[in-house]
Amino acid sequence: MKVDRTKLKKTPTEAPADCRALIDKLKVCNDEQLLLELQQIKTWNIGKCELYHWVDLLDRFDGILAEAGQTVENMLWMLVCDRPEREQLKALLLAVLNFTALLIEYSFSRHLYSSIEHLTTLLASSDMQVVLAVLNLLYVFSKRSNYITRLGSDKRAPLLSRLQHLAESWGGKENGFGLAGCCRDLHMVKYPPSATTLHFEFYADLGTEVKVDKRVSVRASSALLPQISESPSEIMESLTKMYSIPKDKQMLLFTHIRLAHGFSNHRKRLQAVQARLHAISILVYSNALQESASSILYNGLIEELVDVLQITDKQLMDIKAASLRTLTSIVHLERTPKLSSIIDCTGTASYHGFLPVLVRNCIQAMIDPTMEPYPHQFATALFSFLYHLASYDAGGEALVSCGMMEALLKVIKFLGDEQDQITFVTRAVRVVDLITNLDMAAFQSHSGLSIFIYRLEHEVDLCRRECPFVIKPKIQRPPTAPLQEGEEMETDMEGNWERPGALGGAGPCALWAPWP
Repeated sequence: MKVDRTKLKKTPTEAPADCRALIDKLKVCNDEQLLLELQQIKTWNIGKCELYHWVDLLDRFDGILAEAGQTVENMLWMLVCDRPEREQLKALLLAVLNFTALLIEYSFSRHLYSSIEHLTTLLASSDMQVVLAVLNLLYVFSKRSNYITRLGSDKRAPLLSRLQHLAESWGGKENGFGLAGCCRDLHMVKYPPSATTLHFEFYADLGTEVKVDKRVSVRASSALLPQISESPSEIMESLTKMYSIPKDKQMLLFTHIRLAHGFSNHRKRLQAVQARLHAISILVYSNALQESASSILYNGLIEELVDVLQITDKQLMDIKAASLRTLTSIVHLERTPKLSSIIDCTGTASYHGFLPVLVRNCIQAMIDPTMEPYPHQFATALFSFLYHLASYDAGGEALVSCGMMEALLKVIKFLGDEQDQITFVTRAVRVVDLITNLDMAAFQSHSGLSIFIYRLEHEVDLCRRECPFVIKPKIQRPPTAPLQEGEEMETDMEGNWERPGALGGAGPCALWAPWP
């Protein structure tokens, strides 16, 4: 629903100028113009502000979500956005969802968002692209705030129920449904027959057991293409007319139909894997796994997630990023019990372990212009995973053991021009700050303090280009003069540069602003 303006309190802060300019620009767009404008916004390059300033646009977005989530006339399971003739609406819907995810991540007062019931409805779309866009937005809410946990039970219960259906196990690696295997483009004979069939049992209201076996409609067979050509919603419509399926079982049945219907298609199977990983992460961050933790976070899941990371196919970087985010959420939830398993499976404690090698390769690709860099989304997930590992003693000790300090200092030392690079510098500083508490010797032996001061000087010099000196230093230095290996420079209390010793015990965290 639209934002309840009767409960709005006018914020004393004004929106940043660039933010206000974007709001005014989007407000006057028609649907076609809005689609084009939103599709151009891939990253957030404007200031943070209160969500209060966006309420007019949020109300418009709410109307788009509501229209897309309506059911087609005389059908209960076909959403308007799934109709072939509504491709333009679907494109606008996806653009709105993706932009809203960015907005929520870079704004305050997220509790003002009021379209959660539409997001719950859209999780029933037959198009997994729509489902993934909804999950991406929900992921931002779950990780960046307690928005989902504070929802009223009437909104929270149906949302969590649908997320649990998406997150449930498919059978595990021992039954032929390992995540890495499902990500590969293999012939269907490599998967169990149950992958493309549906067997669903429920108890009718009268208490008699009824079994539904819909193998004919979704089995991968060239002789049955007419049946397969039906959408999951059309199959669900026919089943609900054929059987008296209890209301509380219908969404679970539809989720199974959608999975079985698309499993034989590699692209749709990848989308299903990614949706499952997103759903797990959201449930973990929303503290919603109390009753189903053992079935969703089953024994062997961590090994399956690491197997996904070890796939060499560069086309699967989005899936690998989702796998890293899921591992990060498990660290967040389970703390010590699962942490040791994650450290062992990823080889974090060994210099030649899988994770340390992956991190060093990723960092080398950042600083070497001759190498192709890793996708931003994957690199961000990787650094986030390192930060969460380092937040616990066992994880920090493992990162120290594998020599992670040297690799992270390379990120801080490299003076890249792109805005993306500075975000990884910030993340590297936070991880170094955590593990330096465990191993100051490694920080000193790799000239950590020199690198930090040099980097800080460089960033200050960049700022001075827009904001000239207010207090002129007594001694001028070249703005980006490179340091010799092992050279360390410190300042006295008046800001003069001198040899080591003046800062006493100041640690690296004193040289950088916190990472939000």
